[in-house]
Amino acid sequence: MTRSIKSLLRPSLLAAAIAIATPLIAAEQAPRTYNLPAAPLASTLNQIASQAGIALALDPALASGKTSAPVKGEYSGVSALQQALRGTGLQLQQSSEGTYTLSAVEEGVLALPSTDINATVASFDGSAAAGYRSENVKNVGALGGMKLQDTPYSMSVVSQEFLKNTQTTSLDDVFKRNPATQLYGPRAAGYASAVAIRGFSGSGNMNIANDGLRFSNGADAGNFIEDTEQLEIITGLTGFLYGPGTPGGLVNYVLKRPTYERYNSVTLGNAGGQNYYLHGDFGGKIDDAGVFAYRLNVLTQDGETAIDLQKHRRQMISAALDWNVNDDLQIQFDASHRKNQMRGLSSYWYVFPGAERPDASSLKNDKMYSQKWSFSDNETDKAGVRANWRLNDTFTLRAAFAAQQYTDEFTYTGPTINSTGTYSQPIYAFAPIESEEKSGSLFLDSVFATGPLGHKLTVGYQGNTTRVKQYEDHIPYPDWQYQSPVGTLPLDQRPQVDKPSWSIGHGDQRLANSAETNNFLIGDVITFNEQWSTILGVTQTQIKSYTNEFVYAKAFGQPETETKYNKSKTSPNISLIYKPVPWLTTYATYIEGLQAGGVAPNDAINAGQALAPQVSEQYEIGAKATVGETLLTLAFFNIDKPNNYKNSLGLYTQDGRQENNGMEFSVTGKVMPELTVVGGITLLDPKVKKTAVTANEGNAPTNVAKQLAKVYAEYDVAAIPGFALTGGAYYTGKQYADEANHESLPSFTTFDAGARYKMHVSDNDVTFRVNVANLANKEYWLNSFYLGDPRTVQFSAQLEF
Repeated sequence: MTRSIKSLLRPSLLAAAIAIATPLIAAEQAPRTYNLPAAPLASTLNQIASQAGIALALDPALASGKTSAPVKGEYSGVSALQQALRGTGLQLQQSSEGTYTLSAVEEGVLALPSTDINATVASFDGSAAAGYRSENVKNVGALGGMKLQDTPYSMSVVSQEFLKNTQTTSLDDVFKRNPATQLYGPRAAGYASAVAIRGFSGSGNMNIANDGLRFSNGADAGNFIEDTEQLEIITGLTGFLYGPGTPGGLVNYVLKRPTYERYNSVTLGNAGGQNYYLHGDFGGKIDDAGVFAYRLNVLTQDGETAIDLQKHRRQMISAALDWNVNDDLQIQFDASHRKNQMRGLSSYWYVFPGAERPDASSLKNDKMYSQKWSFSDNETDKAGVRANWRLNDTFTLRAAFAAQQYTDEFTYTGPTINSTGTYSQPIYAFAPIESEEKSGSLFLDSVFATGPLGHKLTVGYQGNTTRVKQYEDHIPYPDWQYQSPVGTLPLDQRPQVDKPSWSIGHGDQRLANSAETNNFLIGDVITFNEQWSTILGVTQTQIKSYTNEFVYAKAFGQPETETKYNKSKTSPNISLIYKPVPWLTTYATYIEGLQAGGVAPNDAINAGQALAPQVSEQYEIGAKATVGETLLTLAFFNIDKPNNYKNSLGLYTQDGRQENNGMEFSVTGKVMPELTVVGGITLLDPKVKKTAVTANEGNAPTNVAKQLAKVYAEYDVAAIPGFALTGGAYYTGKQYADEANHESLPSFTTFDAGARYKMHVSDNDVTFRVNVANLANKEYWLNSFYLGDPRTVQFSAQLEF
């Protein structure tokens, strides 16, 4: 893309976006769970229609003075409206354009009770039968739940059944398959999954939320897939929705909630190599009336992975409780303990400027170029509470609070190349780091009308605090830190040696950094008519931060460096939404965001130094179309932000700007009754501008591919009910490994293949799954720091009873 999208955001381009698709067929609504008490009819009907994205022209005279029937259970949007109309003497009528109106049931005409054929159909939201297409997003930040098609942001939903059927055990697998994300750093390296999104790479550009509550990136090491109901991924800025955050994107983990029918599931599986796991998932009502219900997930995993000498162990217990106080108030609780341990970390490679990088095919992707005693330990305890209180027909109060404590400790030997054909393994050892975080939100929603305009107005607050403690003797310097226990070796040698002796983590423990973010907001979803609506919002964001770099100061005999910031910014969100037909949504959005300036990584010469907070802005236009059983999405975007990176001198600095233009396209659903496709493409034009290094002006940022193309597919074999063939192809384009764009990493494509068979045994369901990742055992550089994973065979057996 050669022109900035800023210059294109005009009515002519919006008209072009509207014409992206040709009308084919309106999609049937996937069921969702309702728990609506009897209430004024107009209020109930408007609430259902708004949530389900149904165009309902309501005549106030017909609904005046009438009370809806309760709507409780799983229904499609239309069926939920029909349930609410029971006993009112009114019925739904659909026009040829797909809109709905009300009419009175004629006297003397027998009105048959409505039958909800969708309430028992297997094609529920996000299921394999629905092609993994989800109708709804549980939490669009401050806006709450919305229909996915009507969100004016680039979003995707990864359902629980998709996670199960792809045998996903970490975000690595999610990012590998998502066409808008590029895996940057694997969890096997000892950190949380890191990703490049919309041209922003690095370990800190992805934001994390749990059920809509923001947490810091480091906290993601304590998130597990096994107790996750679905993942909601937004690419781009999210400040208005979730509070201060970096511009790459955000992943929201939606916790599994209690079931109101008895559910038991036990899965025995293998995550690759000799790494086996056992996962139990249990739910149901505690009392007959369903006032209390629970969900319990337990996990144990251990064994050697597909990489020689590498071991991975995980344990988890996660519990959730629902308390349905009455028809208007629900309180939810959750608590968990998680432990994640790696032994023999995946190698983090560093190639000195001027040294020749070896071709990936000359290295062994299933071998370890570090020491088996390198390790990463993370232990996380978390608890939370949230409430949803319907005050009356107009107002609803949403409140949530969660707190967590976690401890990280790791040591690795990173293979370092400073001359062609040889490498060393300098030690990077760190004492335990203790962190605690608290995150909360309070929102008041009001649904009302002013003349012909409908409003869903939200006012509220989001806040987060973090405190990180480190030991003064955090690193073994001047002892073994940065020294190689194996000296310098040819690349074809990988010796294992005993761990050298050092002692750290016994000195004074001090506050290393703390941060507080406060986000006050007001947003209004305004509906003009069946076709036009807008979202207008503004946030007042404050970031307070404190950093004390005493660790490296003490180690190198330098003065301590304290950094404090207290910065505020008022930022807008403006979205215009146009639905020419019910199955097609087009939008244009402008959003700004304030985020922390970042902290220099441990391998920078100014390690631990905090940079000043910074402001980014984004323009986006897009379209979302539900065609048959398939959701198609298209988005064009422009993002402009300050540029942070570690330069060739090893200094982490803010230098110039980075402006990224791009396009994202995705498809999710059944393109044929027996064929499911999940995939898409991303095209990027990222550029670093106004840099102090003139020669780097206009260059692409490091470790960012300009093209991504990915597809995952399933084919149901009709001759064998319950049997499906699965597979995928994942392409990542060329990347640059240096700011000067002299060194490039070649593009690569990997393939997966597998199968799934589900059968009924004595009224129980048994599902067998197998998947081979990197089928051809492609050897490639994932980016300038990591090799790609080797061929990995995964298999599992699940019993649901």
